[in-house]
Amino acid sequence: MKCVVINGTEQRGCTYNLKEIFLDELKPDHLTEFYFPKDAPGYCAGCKLCFIQSETSCPHYKKVNPIWQALLEADLIVFAYPVYVLRAPGHVKSFLDHLGVHWFPHRPDPRMFNKSAAIITQSIGAPNGAAQKDVKTSLNWLGVPKVKRIAFSMMEDVFWENISEKRKKGFEIKMRAFTKQFHTVEPANRSLKTRLIFQICKMLQTFIVKKTPMDKPLSVDAQYWIDQGWITRK
Repeated sequence: MKCVVINGTEQRGCTYNLKEIFLDELKPDHLTEFYFPKDAPGYCAGCKLCFIQSETSCPHYKKVNPIWQALLEADLIVFAYPVYVLRAPGHVKSFLDHLGVHWFPHRPDPRMFNKSAAIITQSIGAPNGAAQKDVKTSLNWLGVPKVKRIAFSMMEDVFWENISEKRKKGFEIKMRAFTKQFHTVEPANRSLKTRLIFQICKMLQTFIVKKTPMDKPLSVDAQYWIDQGWITRK
């Protein structure tokens, strides 16, 4: 199994230790890790060059592409990050913004359509749901059909070394139980939700192609859909 982990912090604290328990239980054959913000691209500049030209035109392409390629090659995608003011850290969201060009309405990559993903988050005690939704939404719109989530409330302290051994043991039991579902990651079936999104976007691209005169060039997105064999130009 190939696993890629996007670490939402470089700190080796609560999030790091929880993620290490996950990996110890998973024991992937191949592991690639990125640590944000060190490995994260800069904020999206809104230049739209990725949409109208190519993702290679993005000013942050050299930072984005290695991570994107690792996602494409992985069997399991893992996002592990702390909750910042009830949401995902800004550098995680910023990275996901760069992947908008690969969302269903634009140029989705079929290699994402049967992947599995895990989202691991922790907070001192605040709800984790909204912070996890940021990433789950993006993964679903990239085509990932199976996204499982687990959340932890530290409660006792924000520093791992100050948390009691009893509570740490409880975290470990919970994490190992969660991880067992990924021991054998087979290609995931496309969910009803992802199939529905794909069909709606297919209808949209078909409409765009029909409205484009035959003597006019198609948009990069529309041409991509034709090249993939998903729609035709008649």
